[in-house]
Amino acid sequence: MSKLSWDIAGKTDPGCVRENNEDSLAVDLRLGLLVVADGMGGHNAGEVASRMATETILDYARKMIGGDKQMIPEGGDASKSVKARQLEYFVQTANTLIFEKARVIPQDHGMGTTVVAVLADDGAATVAHVGDSRLYLFRRGALEALTEDHSLVADQVRRGLITAEQAEKSSMQNILTRALGTEPNVVVDLQDYPVLPGDVLLLCTDGLTKMVSEAEIAKTLSSSPTALSACDSLIAAARAAGGVDNITVVAAFSAKKPGMKGLLGKIFGT
Repeated sequence: MSKLSWDIAGKTDPGCVRENNEDSLAVDLRLGLLVVADGMGGHNAGEVASRMATETILDYARKMIGGDKQMIPEGGDASKSVKARQLEYFVQTANTLIFEKARVIPQDHGMGTTVVAVLADDGAATVAHVGDSRLYLFRRGALEALTEDHSLVADQVRRGLITAEQAEKSSMQNILTRALGTEPNVVVDLQDYPVLPGDVLLLCTDGLTKMVSEAEIAKTLSSSPTALSACDSLIAAARAAGGVDNITVVAAFSAKKPGMKGLLGKIFGT
């Protein structure tokens, strides 16, 4: 399996207020796997949950799609693509492991995490999503959210009870309606999207989106020459706006010409 012709970078930052960083990220360039998670829970439980999510998804991906043969999970929705069914299995497995750990270890009780995971190649991207961490597609100057938040205020906006502007100011922004590890079973949103030369994928936690507007995110992606510079600029913008939460971003810049080899992707964390 060859590397992607993408320039990929990831970075996580505790922000300006919190001492602990409960976000986690994972990237495997050979598999085209990108994962971001935002943990929650008392003590260090949020950090434990997000790390378990990213590490479990990465581990199972390497076992099931990293060899000469791809393993397709039994069961699942046969109408979904192979990659979607694989990602769903990885995320469901992480949910089970986190839930069981929280059940048997008192200090981890109630822990959970968001997750957004992508399997990408030079023609398509498959996303699995739970919670309010997001995947954006930046294409030809326009930014589009490819995920819908599983949160109380997002549900209220979808039902027409409040406006998007009211949601941004709501004191209930942090209430999730779906998370990994809080219940024995979880519904995972799955979708496949075509990828075009020059596209940018951005995975991020709400520590970015609550501090930086989508217009500013789009402007930053447009002006950034590399994935790493985009990550640095977005985190700097979130910190400049107050940095009240942990901030994690993974940016993937596809090659602008088919067959063009991208820069070597790297992961940078602080």
